[in-house]
Order: sequence, then structure tokens, then C-alpha cells
Amino acid sequence: MQWKKILSILAYIILFNILAGITAGCRDIAFNNPLDPDASAEAVTIIKVMNTGLSGKGDLCFDEEKFWKINTYGNLTALDIESGITIRDLQTEGGTGITFLNGRLYLCGGDNTISVLDPLSGDILDRLSTQDLYPSFLTSQAGQLVLFDQRSESFFQFDPDNGQSHRLFQVSGLAVGGVVQYRGDFLVSDMNTDSFYHLSQGGTVLNVFRSPASGLSGITSDGLSYVYLLTLDGKIYKISLP
Repeated sequence: MQWKKILSILAYIILFNILAGITAGCRDIAFNNPLDPDASAEAVTIIKVMNTGLSGKGDLCFDEEKFWKINTYGNLTALDIESGITIRDLQTEGGTGITFLNGRLYLCGGDNTISVLDPLSGDILDRLSTQDLYPSFLTSQAGQLVLFDQRSESFFQFDPDNGQSHRLFQVSGLAVGGVVQYRGDFLVSDMNTDSFYHLSQGGTVLNVFRSPASGLSGITSDGLSYVYLLTLDGKIYKISLP
């Protein structure tokens, strides 16, 4: 009888450990899911916080010297990269996405065109038709534009010289607030979760990072070591990634 009791206890312990291992394994899968930023986002290091005073939605870009910020009211502002102080304030058409390429600013705002702007005057130099694409955000890469089409929730490569486009990948479920080319890949901000995604050229999630502040909107990079996050209250967070 005593041996039977001991064997029963051992069987119970073994069964308990098996069930616990299965449960833990399920938790690990959920925790490590890169599409669940609440469970798996990595922390970032804050280098500096700059207050620009420019609140509201709008993306951010870097022209190798300074930042540019656009909003839906057509306020185009050049900002010092070290202090966030306004260098130049221009008036143009409203937009949500902005990038810099070959000495020109490229602006989009949700319709099927991209406007080419003179960064000195803010004047519109050209309008590029994107045909059946409706870009709301864009970045530049290797002489091409990469735009986010709000209708298909997909990223496309777009050639500004001939208007040809090529679909890269889809990101359904993200409330995109900005995009920037980053070390051959992309960083895309998600306004729903105050997180941003490191995505490969094919759309594979390489990492998820949690924003150090709420109200995440735009995102850009200096092309070297640092990433800059723009929040809805007008602050720019200079950060480094793990």
C-alpha cells in the first residue's frame, strides 16, 4: 500500500510538470510574438528630449543637416537637430508624410499625388501621380521613394522619375504614424500601441520597440546611430536602439 501511494504521488508530480511545461511553452510563444508589442517590445535608451512646440500629427524627416516637420494645415518647419529650435517656417499645402531626396522635399497627404517642394521657399516644383496608390507616409531609399498606401495598407517602392511602383509588403492592423529607412530596412511607428517596428525589405518583423513616451507620431533617423521620435505634444526624443 505504501509503495502504491508513493507511485501515485510520483505520477502526480510527473503529470503536473508536463502540464506546467506545456503552459509555460504557450506563454513563451505569446510573449515572444513580435506582433504583440505589449508583450515583447524592447526598451530603448533616451539620449535627449527636445521640445519643438509643434503639436499635432505629422511626420518628420532629416535632410542630412536638419529636421523637417509637416502637418495637415500646411505648416512646413525646419528644425535644428540638436535643440529642436525652429530654423525656418514655411507655408505650403497640408500633408502627413515627408521625406528628403536629391535636394528636394517630397510631400504626401492621402490623395494619389506626391508633391515635390523647394526646401528654401516651400514652393511646389512638381506633382507626381501615383495612379491608384494613395500615399500617406513616405521615406527615401537608394534614389527611390518608399510610400505607405493607406488603401491597401501596403508599402510600395516608387520611382519619382518614371512613376513606376512595386509592392513591397503589407502591414495590416498598424496605425502608421511615420516611416524611415534604417540601415537597409525600415522603422515604422504604430500610433495605436506607441511602439515602432523594425521591418525587413520583405516586411519581416525583426524587432519591436516601445516608445519612451505616449502619443507617438513621426519617426526619422540621422542615417548613422540615432533614431528620433516625434510625439503629438511636439517633443522629439533622440534615442538609441539596443
